[in-house]
Amino acid sequence: MKTWILAGTLGVCALLANAQTLPDSQTVVVPGGRLHTIELPAHKHFMSAERFAPFRGGYELSNGQVLYLRNAGTIGAMMYARIDDQEEHRIIATGSDSFVALDQQLAMRIDLRDDGSVGGEVLMRVPAEKLASGEIVPARVQSMSLASR
Repeated sequence: MKTWILAGTLGVCALLANAQTLPDSQTVVVPGGRLHTIELPAHKHFMSAERFAPFRGGYELSNGQVLYLRNAGTIGAMMYARIDDQEEHRIIATGSDSFVALDQQLAMRIDLRDDGSVGGEVLMRVPAEKLASGEIVPARVQSMSLASR
């Protein structure tokens, strides 16, 4: 009986360890989160400027950078996101609290809680880079949680 329990436990551990690897498709699984990839939805979720208003502003990320969200216009609001002083990306809503950049460089989920706190996560595509050693670090998707607002 103990042998079966041990074998089962080892099998589950192996599956979990294997599930945490990053496949070639750049898919990122965020434990406990809902964002998995940076993909455009089949159908856009309409969000008015009024509905987007609570999301506007800056959000500190777990890596020390800041995510900024803003909009322009009132009807069919054009929404934008940027991290620090980087390039701004036009975003669309993919749900009531989630957004993706049209260029698929960013995806975010922002949980505005009743007590005023904020939770969520951001996926950001990081380009390939060449290190001083000559080694090339391939492009990847980085996951960051929202630290505060």
